Amino acid sequence: MATGELVYKFQRICQRYLPQRALGIYPEGKGEPRGKALVSYLPLPLIGDPACFRGHSNVWESSEIVRIFNRLGYSVDLIAWDDTSFVPTVPYDVVFDIHRNLVRCSSERTKAIFHVTGSNPEFSNQAESARLNDLKKRRGVEIGTRRAVEAGDQKLFAEGMARADLITLIGNDVTEATFPGDIRQKMRQVVATGTLLPEVLESTRLTHRPVEFLWFNGGGAVLKGLDLVLEIFARNPELTLHVVGPYLKERDFVAAYRTELFETSNIRSHGFLFPADRRFVDIASRTRAFISPSASEGISTAAITCMQAGLVPIISKNCGISLSGDAGILLEDCTVATIERAVQLIAAEDGDAWSLRAENARRYARESYSRTVFSQVMEEAIVSVVHQEQDNIHAL
Repeated sequence: MATGELVYKFQRICQRYLPQRALGIYPEGKGEPRGKALVSYLPLPLIGDPACFRGHSNVWESSEIVRIFNRLGYSVDLIAWDDTSFVPTVPYDVVFDIHRNLVRCSSERTKAIFHVTGSNPEFSNQAESARLNDLKKRRGVEIGTRRAVEAGDQKLFAEGMARADLITLIGNDVTEATFPGDIRQKMRQVVATGTLLPEVLESTRLTHRPVEFLWFNGGGAVLKGLDLVLEIFARNPELTLHVVGPYLKERDFVAAYRTELFETSNIRSHGFLFPADRRFVDIASRTRAFISPSASEGISTAAITCMQAGLVPIISKNCGISLSGDAGILLEDCTVATIERAVQLIAAEDGDAWSLRAENARRYARESYSRTVFSQVMEEAIVSVVHQEQDNIHAL
């Protein structure tokens, strides 16, 4: 395990007992700050570029948002999104928050930016419930919810959306459509970034690979469609599936799918792996495509990461990626039959056709979901609020 990864794990453990805050982050070489901003997202890493921690790309995105405010001339206080014990000592000119602190940390004169990283919580809750009910009908087993947003957090979320002058949404039109019309009027779509890949994957040539597939996702196995994918590969023994993610923590799910996960020769269960882990690199280097029939996302960073590694995507519309047909397959629905047809189509393609899809997917993901693009679109969104402030001052 790399030193950076160990330090980051230690940092996250410490956050459970002592909130980590970075107060008074000043812009370099810009003289007196033009204002003061609060960012409520994720703490800065203790060492180095967050890429070395091999975790979720939102660690870097939070750091970059702080840098954007600094570039615009603001001093910044940074707190964790769930740090509800923080009490502002001065009024802020701008508050940027992803969930719990927008209303209580902003004043009447504050420009409020609410950063939304997923679908409408009401939609997401309903989507997970529908998937769990469908699973119960198919298999006769009950699995607990994993990604449900509780009533208290839904209330805070709704209050944040109502208070916001601007809502930055990680998502596309499909994601945006999960929100009410009056809320969508305040939204501006921004992009996500993928986890930075090790050089060996960055430079991998897209040559003919075995007919092997990957399911790679975060928590909430049923919401992310792992049950559907396991059932498909269990009845297609000629096709190999690799399963990567934190699903082993979901004991009721593992109990229901123990045969598929551990006793089916063409399904290989790896558990959780970081994208820079040697084992993940080995899997991605020999895999033809990945499958993500997720029922709710903002933009799936797991999908971005796989596409940037040169894997052909088979994804649901709710993955938040506007995918063209020459770069992969965008599922019309997430029934077992539809997903199975897509898998069989990719499996039957010759190496040249697959390589072309893979190259198109990799190029699209690297061009559309890069750090450079994130910085540009996020800065443009923040500037749109700052300019409103300037326009109001000039009008006086």
